[in-house]
Amino acid sequence: MSNALVAVVGRPNVGKSTLFNRLIGARKAIVEDNPGVTRDRLYGIAEWDGHSFMVVDTGGIDPSLDDGLPAHIRQQAEIAMEEADLIIFVVDAIEGATSSDIEIATLLRRSGQPVILVANKADGPKQELHAHALHELGLGEVYPVSAAHGRRFGDLCDVIVANIPKELDLSGTLEKPQGTRIAFMGRPNAGKSTLINALMREPRVIVDATAGTTRDAIDLPFQFNDKPLVLIDTAGLRRRRQVARAQEKLAAIKAIRAMERTQIVVLVVDASVGVTDQDQRLARMAFTRGKGVVVALHKWDLVAGDARSGRDVLARTEADLAFLERPRIIKTSAVGPGRDEGKGRTRNLEEVLIACLKTARGLSSHISTSDLNQELAAAVAENSPPMHKSRPVKLLYATQAETDPPLIVISANKGRCLATAYERYLVRRFRRRWDLRGVPIRLVVRGRGRGNSERAQARAKS
Repeated sequence: MSNALVAVVGRPNVGKSTLFNRLIGARKAIVEDNPGVTRDRLYGIAEWDGHSFMVVDTGGIDPSLDDGLPAHIRQQAEIAMEEADLIIFVVDAIEGATSSDIEIATLLRRSGQPVILVANKADGPKQELHAHALHELGLGEVYPVSAAHGRRFGDLCDVIVANIPKELDLSGTLEKPQGTRIAFMGRPNAGKSTLINALMREPRVIVDATAGTTRDAIDLPFQFNDKPLVLIDTAGLRRRRQVARAQEKLAAIKAIRAMERTQIVVLVVDASVGVTDQDQRLARMAFTRGKGVVVALHKWDLVAGDARSGRDVLARTEADLAFLERPRIIKTSAVGPGRDEGKGRTRNLEEVLIACLKTARGLSSHISTSDLNQELAAAVAENSPPMHKSRPVKLLYATQAETDPPLIVISANKGRCLATAYERYLVRRFRRRWDLRGVPIRLVVRGRGRGNSERAQARAKS
């Protein structure tokens, strides 16, 4: 039996995302009083009275607009309605049925799918009386609720469970998608959403020339070479002083939170622009948080015509991101008709995922103590550590204490006795030996006899 999917639809600014957040029990969707905040399909898991079902939030449908960004939003909402087993149609109880509501209701009646009509913003008995006028939409019983305050929310959940088709599975607990989590991050209009659509070969997320089209962080389960992945599309991050609107600030916060719960960050750089200060800040942020980093040098088709220019772009990218310690840099592009919907000609997209999986393996790899000490001895033989306070430094042995990211602890005759340059020398040796490109390696040098307290202090500082 397949799991049930419930779609939340309606015109802009009726409280769909607030209801979605209430159903899944988390503030996953961005909520603001301005219309048009939600754009892509956003999925979550709802649990009620021992039952579990999937819920999908959609952007506001405006039937009067049929081009540009509103058309893309409507397309995403229509896809959600087609794949849903039950539709929750949300209307504003205070404003009543508008012309847009009437048009949407007509579409839903024609679809033949089961629909629950929810009158949101019914914060009290007076608003509930207004809600009864919505019977004119011809969708049966009206269920007044206040998603913001939880009023009559339990009654609505009972109705949802009762109206989900009986052949669908509501038993057990649904789990979040499993697999290597890969977040695509970068500045606005770098091509993150285009890359994801091209990988999935469908218009899964909205692509538009308007900067800041993506708002929510979208988790997308994906299979590659029989390996489970979760691709995460995030909002483009601008410089702080350029983020003026509250919803853009919240989108940026959600993008950073997406970074926190991922393993690999794909930094999408516009090849025609090159690495900017914001790209560098974002890369440093990921690296210091212990995330593996892969660089997608996107829109390569714009520079590929001139071989010399292409070499210069690649060299500058490597130099500007040198602090990532030789990350895997993949030249990507998506061109031709339908490129934004995942139907165009692509370049090196599979190589991006291969690089991500290699980086993920490096992130979680554990190096045996004997191999690590062999490499440490070779490094010291080639280049002895400098003196510390006029005393020679002896590196006794090394061991890997943690993974994700790797933490290497070196025991020496003195704690914290290595110069920063020599620590970098050792880290580079380890990185080359075990192919840990784009993987942050933490190194702790402790005096002989010191315990875990010093190691914990080093972790706290990193």
